[in-house]
Amino acid sequence: MRRPDSLALALRHPGYLVSAWLPRAWLFTLTSALLTGPFAILVFSGVLQSQPLYALIALLVAVTLACSPLIARLDRLRGTLVGQDRIADPHAPSDRSGVDRVRLRLGEAATWREALYVAACLVIGWACAGAHFLVVAAVTAAVTIPERLVAGDPVWDANPAGVILGLAVAVVSLPALGYVVGLLALAQTALARALLAPRGDELRRQIERLTASRTNLVRSFEGDLRRIERDLHDGAQQKLVTLTIALGSAELDAADLARAGADVTRLRAHLDQAHDLAEAALEDLRSTVRAIHPRVLADHGLPAAVHELTSRMPIPVDLTSTVEDRLDAEIELCAYFVVSEALTNVARHSRARSARVEVVRDGDVLTVRVDDDGVGGADPRAGTGLAGLRERAEAADGNLTVTSPAGGPTTIALLLPARAPAVPGGAAMPSGAAMPSGAAMPSGAA
Repeated sequence: MRRPDSLALALRHPGYLVSAWLPRAWLFTLTSALLTGPFAILVFSGVLQSQPLYALIALLVAVTLACSPLIARLDRLRGTLVGQDRIADPHAPSDRSGVDRVRLRLGEAATWREALYVAACLVIGWACAGAHFLVVAAVTAAVTIPERLVAGDPVWDANPAGVILGLAVAVVSLPALGYVVGLLALAQTALARALLAPRGDELRRQIERLTASRTNLVRSFEGDLRRIERDLHDGAQQKLVTLTIALGSAELDAADLARAGADVTRLRAHLDQAHDLAEAALEDLRSTVRAIHPRVLADHGLPAAVHELTSRMPIPVDLTSTVEDRLDAEIELCAYFVVSEALTNVARHSRARSARVEVVRDGDVLTVRVDDDGVGGADPRAGTGLAGLRERAEAADGNLTVTSPAGGPTTIALLLPARAPAVPGGAAMPSGAAMPSGAAMPSGAA
C-alpha cells in the first residue's frame, strides 16, 4: 500500500498510530493549545478580577484583532506540518505604515476573516488542550497503576475492579486519543484553508500583480539588453573601427618607408596580423551586438529582421511574412529570437537541405513557424536553447511547440498575442492582450 503523504490520508491508513503523522498531529495541536493559552489567561484573569462582561468582551475582541495577523501568518505556514500546502497571503502589498496601514488592513475582508479564524481557534485550541491533558492523564495512569499493583498498594484490596477498569480505560483511550488529536489538527487546517486562503477577487488581484511584476521584469531585462547593445555599438565597436583605420594608416606609412629603402618586412607582417585580428574582433563584436538586440529589428520591425536572418543562411530558406504593422517590442523580440535559434539549429545540427519560415498575423494572433527537412531529433528537454525559448514565449503570454521526430522533419511553431506597441506617454493598445482560447495550432505542430 502506498504511504500517505498527508494527515488526511494517514487517518484512513491502518498504520496511522505507528506512523510519523501521529507525532506531527500531536505537535500541531500542542502549538494550537499554546497559542490560545494567552487568551484563556486573559479571560480567567478578567473573571477573577470581577471585570464587567462588556469590558471583558471588548478587551477580548481588541486582543483578537491585534493578534490575528500574526497567528494567521503562522497558521498559513503551520499547515505544512501535517502535509497541507502553504496558504497564500490574501492581503494586498502596501508600503504604508502607522495609522494608514491599520486603516488599509481594517478595510480588507481578509483581516476580519483572520479575526473570525482566531476566535474559532480559541474553541479548537481549548479542545486541543483538553485532548493533551487526557493523553497525559492516560499515560500517567497506564504507568502508575501497574507500579502500584506490583508494590502492593492497598487500593487494590479496596476496589480491584475499579483499578482494573481504570487501567483498561487508560490503555484503550490512548489509541482513541491519537485519532482525536489527528481529527482536531485536520479540522483546524480545513478551517484555516476556508478562512485564511485568498478569495476570488484577492486571487485576481494577486494574479494581476504577478503579471505586472513579470512584465516589468521582462521589460527591464530588455531595456538592459538595449543599453548593453548601445554601449557596445557606440563604444567598443567604434574603437575597433578606429583601430582598423589606424592600422590601415600604419600600413600606408610602412609602404612609404619601403619606397624610401627601409626594410619593413617584419613591420608589415605584424601590421597585417594586427589588422586581421582587429577585423576578426570587430566581426565577433558585431555578431554579439546582433545577438543581444538586433538593430534592424528596432529600426525596421520584425519582417526586415527575419529577412536578414534568412539571408545569412547557408541553405535556401523560403520566407513568408504577412506582418505589416509594428508590434509590441516584447512580442517582436520573442518572435525574432525563436526564428534565430531555430535557424541556428538548422544550420548547425539538422543537416537540412532547405527550410521554410512563416511569420503570419491572423487578427489577434501572431504565428511563427520554422520547418526544415533535416534529420530531426530536436528535444527542448535536452538542455538546448529551445528550453530557453519556451520560457521566453511563456513570459510573453505565448506558446511554443516543437515537433521533431527522429529522421525529421522538424517544425517549431510559436503562437503569440499580436499586441500593438505602446503609445508614447500612454498605456499599451492591445489588439489582443491574451491568447484567444480558440486559437488553433498550425498544422504539423504538436
